[in-house]
Amino acid sequence: MRRPAVLFLLITMLRIGLGTFFIITGVLKTAQLNVTSEFLTRSRLLPEIFSLPLASLGVAMEVIVGLCLLLRKAYLGASFWGGIMSLIFFLLYTQAWVRGLDLTCNCVGTAHHIVNYPLDTTLRLLLLVGMSLLIWDAMQKRTDIWKFTPIEFEKER
Repeated sequence: MRRPAVLFLLITMLRIGLGTFFIITGVLKTAQLNVTSEFLTRSRLLPEIFSLPLASLGVAMEVIVGLCLLLRKAYLGASFWGGIMSLIFFLLYTQAWVRGLDLTCNCVGTAHHIVNYPLDTTLRLLLLVGMSLLIWDAMQKRTDIWKFTPIEFEKER
């Protein structure tokens, strides 16, 4: 099935934009890994001992997912794991908002105090929607100009 060029362009821009976003935020978070760890500790979902390993794993996954999205390698897997990470952050924000927690987040690479939960939660929801579109795109059967079919030759007798 051939897609309209506009849809292909929009999905490509979304893929490149989200891939770049994941790489930049992952690289910026490495300098302030303790802030991400403290955010996970203060959200009170897991014991404190899991905060630093989980923060480190999250940062590594962000960079890997971003690279895979940019290079369109392991596209379905990268979209899936990016969607899982977006869902987890959306749920973290939502439960913190509902519980009235006072949090400082390092979600975009710089530590900031969360003062507007509706706005921050909506931004996480938009990120989740974007990742859902990439998952949908990765699951589609493609017939692009980049997909070549091998030419088979018959043996001469």
